[in-house]
Amino acid sequence: MSRYREIKILLLYSLCFIILLFSLNQFFFLNILDEQNFLHWDAAHYDWIRNFGYKDFRVAFFPLFPMLWKISSLSVYGVVLLNSFVLLVSFYFLIKTLTVSPLEIILYLSIPSFCFFLLPYSESVFFASSTILIIGLKSKRIWLILLGLFLSTLSRPAFTIFVPAIIIAELLSEEINKKMLFRIMLYLLTVLFGILFVGMIQHYYTGIWFNFFEVQKGWGNKLQIPNLPLTSWAGGLIVRLDGAAMLLGIIAGIMISFYALKVKFMRHLFMPKEVVFSLSYIAGITLSVLLFRGGSLFSLNRFVFAAPFIIIAGNFYMNQKIIFNKGQMVIGFVSIFAFWLLFGSYVHIQTLLKYLLLSVYLFLLVTVKANNKIVSKVSIIIFITINIIFQFIFLIRFLRGEWVG
Repeated sequence: MSRYREIKILLLYSLCFIILLFSLNQFFFLNILDEQNFLHWDAAHYDWIRNFGYKDFRVAFFPLFPMLWKISSLSVYGVVLLNSFVLLVSFYFLIKTLTVSPLEIILYLSIPSFCFFLLPYSESVFFASSTILIIGLKSKRIWLILLGLFLSTLSRPAFTIFVPAIIIAELLSEEINKKMLFRIMLYLLTVLFGILFVGMIQHYYTGIWFNFFEVQKGWGNKLQIPNLPLTSWAGGLIVRLDGAAMLLGIIAGIMISFYALKVKFMRHLFMPKEVVFSLSYIAGITLSVLLFRGGSLFSLNRFVFAAPFIIIAGNFYMNQKIIFNKGQMVIGFVSIFAFWLLFGSYVHIQTLLKYLLLSVYLFLLVTVKANNKIVSKVSIIIFITINIIFQFIFLIRFLRGEWVG
């Protein structure tokens, strides 16, 4: 299995997923896989754009995915298959650049928010574009970095996070010199060219330049003080999902800050450029959602979990020689549980218990680094099992027209 290990794992996971999904459709959720059920929320807007072009508020959605859908002339089922294929191929090339065990590959594939790759959403093209960027950073191939930046800018308005993230990655990874400044200039020009290209496409249909920013303001996305308790669309389960994304975003921000400040216990830690970029993105997108949405974290789980940066960050963590003792584990669990006070976990005993279960789930990220191989392996297996269950829960939820992200 070692020669084609990654391909075999990808195919086996995909096959098991398909069998389980069709079994659910056959025995528990009849007709859940009907074509129309894939066109809820953002998918409906992408479908409209590919059929009629841009109009009104739909300029908020960037053009790469609907353009590919339009050019390919695929049906809803066809574009779902295309998105799945794009994800699997880009995931394979990403994993090939990392040191991962078979269980870790399955762990990343089982991330619950990966359900968005099976929908007519832009997640797959963004994942592929970002993977090109990451591979470019790892291999120091400037043309791959520029291509990834350009395609990412066309697929999603992530340039607001990518620009500071890649500048931070350069500054923390190499000495400041003319070559670095030249690279940064190329990055900025590439992003600018991508924004202009998006503007040209949207202007062709609407006659208005860069109306995206005005639409975002109309949706309440403006700089503001977050209201407490923090929340998200649909409440309940999705609040906890977006809350988990926020927690990891805060941890990423703390790590980057400590690394930049050369805090004592991190002075001997080396972060490759792609890791610095990934952590900066995760922290940046979390901070952006927190500050520009007034405390409503809707879609944060998509931005954090349905992207290759969480895999890069996770792989970096898994490969560190970190062993937590019992005292550190207790502090870690108490800190996670206390974090949910920001979400009003104290309002009812049932709510508190749900956040307690979420804390136990996230605490598995600590126990995978326990000083016991059996505990570590069992933690990963439990983590994967829970992930797969919720991957299906979120997918079924979306297909039933309920909000996930």
